[in-house]
Amino acid sequence: MSSFSSKHPGQTASALKKRITGLLKQRDFAAISALSSPAGKVISAMISLSYDKKSVISWRATEAIGLVSAVMAKTSPDRVRNIAGRLLWMIRDESGGIGWSAPEILGEIVRNNPALCSDIAPVIVSFHEEKMLTPGVLWAVGRMGRGNAGMTEYASSVIPPYLHSTDHRLRAFAARALGEIGASDAAGEIEKLRDDGNLIRIYEEGELVEKSVGAVASEALAKLPGLPDSPAGTKAI
Repeated sequence: MSSFSSKHPGQTASALKKRITGLLKQRDFAAISALSSPAGKVISAMISLSYDKKSVISWRATEAIGLVSAVMAKTSPDRVRNIAGRLLWMIRDESGGIGWSAPEILGEIVRNNPALCSDIAPVIVSFHEEKMLTPGVLWAVGRMGRGNAGMTEYASSVIPPYLHSTDHRLRAFAARALGEIGASDAAGEIEKLRDDGNLIRIYEEGELVEKSVGAVASEALAKLPGLPDSPAGTKAI
């Protein structure tokens, strides 16, 4: 059982999880953030929904965790730090499990609490060489963006090699991350991916969509200073 599991009766936790799942299906993030249940219980329920990366519900749950953590931080910042700390422990735990989803979740927590969790951002990036974690780390960097100077400087130096990965998803996530953090020095290498027609599934605006690596690269270039571009099309799946 995860250390995030509720200590309250199973039926109560089950009912909350069912309620949250319904709201995630509706993409009603505001309603989730306003749930009357304690924020810690809401986050625990969503962490339990975040395992299956092939499911849009998993990605929506991950995004919503960040939003709920921001609500929690207004009154209980130490609890947010505690949750982040336990997630970092799970990454380091050899048993794996939820650890494989932790980078994305941590990225959302940092994204929504940039001042409170600024020191966590570079730590997330430091796990990039763990193969099972690499996609999540690259994704998290893209979500955290330019809000953390230390993370941006570190990520700018370690992410570019992934533009040459044989894994289509890593190439795309690396390009996206570099675009979001404004790594202009990598523009030339990102440019080489513009004609990469290999398709990946990527979470955008609450949906899983199918997009080419080249389209992701073009969008990344458009976010770099002095390099305007017109992103290629995307279709929901």
